[in-house]
Amino acid sequence: MRSGLFRAVAAAFVVSMIHSPQSWAQAGWPAKPVRVIVASSAGGNADVVMRLIAPELEKRIGQPLVIENLPAASGMQGTEAVAKAQPDGHTLLVGTSSQLVFNLALFDPMPFDLVGSLRGVAMLNAVPLMLMVNKDDPAKTMQEYIDRLKTAPGKFLYGSGPQGTTTHVVGLMWARAAGVDVRHVPYKAGAEGLRDLMAGRLSHQFDVAVTAIPHLQGGALRALATTGRTRLAAAPDVPTADEQGLKGFTGYTWNSIAVPAKTPQATVDRLNREFAAVLKMPELRERLAALGSEFFDAMDPAQVDRFYASERAQWVPLVRETNQKTR
Repeated sequence: MRSGLFRAVAAAFVVSMIHSPQSWAQAGWPAKPVRVIVASSAGGNADVVMRLIAPELEKRIGQPLVIENLPAASGMQGTEAVAKAQPDGHTLLVGTSSQLVFNLALFDPMPFDLVGSLRGVAMLNAVPLMLMVNKDDPAKTMQEYIDRLKTAPGKFLYGSGPQGTTTHVVGLMWARAAGVDVRHVPYKAGAEGLRDLMAGRLSHQFDVAVTAIPHLQGGALRALATTGRTRLAAAPDVPTADEQGLKGFTGYTWNSIAVPAKTPQATVDRLNREFAAVLKMPELRERLAALGSEFFDAMDPAQVDRFYASERAQWVPLVRETNQKTR
């Protein structure tokens, strides 16, 4: 009698574990490989950062991370894939300002409820951008370059990643702040624009420091300014836009981890702790800092969501004012 009752209770418990999202956290996350969707191209900022973090995270959680790049539709494809995934902690989004903030202003209509269907887990790093020009460009300073752009309104071309990404929006806001009229050329990936910049087919491009610095070090391109609050330790000779006359002008992208909104709190908290532990590793921080990274103070998941909200409140109205749309 007792053994039969035990078997019945055990069977009911197994069934409930199969059907309850909360059960993953109770049973022990992760129970299988973790899919990590990067909503931008391979070799881009978010991809580089996640691939540096992944080996250390795998050691801690005992499961492989399967990184998948889904950059289509300005990252909306990858963002939506995570929003609609099983909320069990086994599908993560490497979310940036492009997908989680700017796209709210640029897509009309939005294909899904971006704000309500995702929740924040952890902040990884923040990275300013760099104003990149061809190595043979005659301008030695940002102001010299601005003065030349003003001599031929609408004639100079600037490149970026897909419309709505940080490289596009920061380039747009910089042109407005500098009072110049330049034409925008979006690419499927920022790296494609940089290749055209090297070949002399573009005038400039704003690129995230993570991917810009290797080109500086290789001598293929030059940087006239950074959009950080202070100069980068990895590129100390490059002045900020602010110190060259565009007072208060800054522009950052950031990388974060987000998951489907209904992911169990215990799983979200575990993910937060694991990413925090990895980001404290001195060797990893040094590697990220060498690529221009800055780091956030520790945030719990609720603080990450509040950070998203504050970024949206600041940037979405500004981007909407430009009347830029992605359909």
